[in-house]
Amino acid sequence: MKQKRLWYLGFLLLLGALLFVQVPALGAVKQGWVKSNNTWYYYVNGKKRTGRITDPATGKEYYLDKKQNGAMLTGWKRVGKYYYYFGADGAIRHGWQRVNGRMRFFYAKSGAMAANTKINGRTINATGAWLAVIVVDPGHAPAVASGTEPLGPGSLEMKAKDTSGTQGVATGVEEYKLTMDISRQLQAELKRRGYARTYLTHQGKGAISCVQRTQVANAKKADAYLRIHANGSDNQSMTGALAICVTGQNPWVSNSLYTKSKKLSQRVLSAYCSVTGARMERAGDGVWYTDTMTGNNWSQVPCTLIELGYMTNPAEDRKMQTSSYQKRMVQGLANGIDRYFGIASS
Repeated sequence: MKQKRLWYLGFLLLLGALLFVQVPALGAVKQGWVKSNNTWYYYVNGKKRTGRITDPATGKEYYLDKKQNGAMLTGWKRVGKYYYYFGADGAIRHGWQRVNGRMRFFYAKSGAMAANTKINGRTINATGAWLAVIVVDPGHAPAVASGTEPLGPGSLEMKAKDTSGTQGVATGVEEYKLTMDISRQLQAELKRRGYARTYLTHQGKGAISCVQRTQVANAKKADAYLRIHANGSDNQSMTGALAICVTGQNPWVSNSLYTKSKKLSQRVLSAYCSVTGARMERAGDGVWYTDTMTGNNWSQVPCTLIELGYMTNPAEDRKMQTSSYQKRMVQGLANGIDRYFGIASS
């Protein structure tokens, strides 16, 4: 009898041990996102999902590749007949994105990449790339173009073809040298970001008038035309950055082009000041709207003139000659171009 009781007690202990082992297993049913070997998978009631899903927690869409046992896709991938772009978090991206060094558009509803079409007037080629054209004009030159030219196409009012520009009161650097340095750095940065068709109006080897500069941008049918300058004043306390844009009443510029130039001016100046910390010289959006600038009036493409800062302010002059600040200047200008085009941040 005693032996029977001991056997029964042993059986109960064994059963309890088995139940103790099984309870955690029952509670460990996989649910939601699970990372395994640096790859994310999605489970519902312990079953691995595949195909396109929407995460109810975030509302974002993802694609779980059946060929890879349900692995979450990231990057630029082909799924079926179309290409999609999945962010680092795996979510399907939409709109304009910078992918593999090119600007590409992904439809809002499907997420599929556009190809062989036009989106907002932008021609997208067979490989899904939109090749934007950007023209950068380094303000002034070592030789000054002599004579005058019309303020606008067909205008009877004449203005000087160019001036010598200003000069750093502390560094002695001429404006044309600063604007060329920044323009070349900006060209390199924009090309690095995928704007392969970025051009300068000149290389600083001779005289060139405001109209001639703008004719370069017009001939290339630029999607954006940036005129790079630095400011000067008799008042050495003056500081800050400025964008100059035509007005809505400009007799030589259409309303639609004015709207684009205004947006370009606002986006570039805002981004520039955000990155550099430069003060916006003017209240409001910081843009000076005027029809007194020959280069702006002759432009047939979206155009803005950016005054980087005051070379007649000793502190600002010195700062604009440091490599660290110049990098921020360039980053700010390039960010403004991205914002103007609606390109998502990398």
